Amino acid sequence: MRRLVKPLFWILIFVLLLVGLDQFLVRTPPVHPAHAALSEFYRDFRSRLFSVIVIQESNAPQTVEAVIEKKRQPAGAAAPAPAPAKTPAPQSSGRFVYADAQGVLQFADSLEEVPKEYRGSAEPLGE
Repeated sequence: MRRLVKPLFWILIFVLLLVGLDQFLVRTPPVHPAHAALSEFYRDFRSRLFSVIVIQESNAPQTVEAVIEKKRQPAGAAAPAPAPAKTPAPQSSGRFVYADAQGVLQFADSLEEVPKEYRGSAEPLGE
């Protein structure tokens, strides 16, 4: 029993130092640019770490756009209706991107170069 007291004491000291450093970086307003950079990094790291630990619900958004929209909404607001799928206009010219049967992205200089079965899913590339 006596051998356990010393390691437990140092573990407790270490944990208290970590908690103190955590609270310092989270709550203290930065005075120096290095302190500001370290605090910003630590807050980002801490939020990402806590988001990994928290179990996410099964209806969580699966796309980047859905995550961005979810972050923009107020907490009590209802989820917006999904936007209708974009279909490229046949008269538009420019480059197009589409996914083939294997899921590989392919590029075409015009809509006519896109195979007929993929024209519905082809999207024009922006400037």
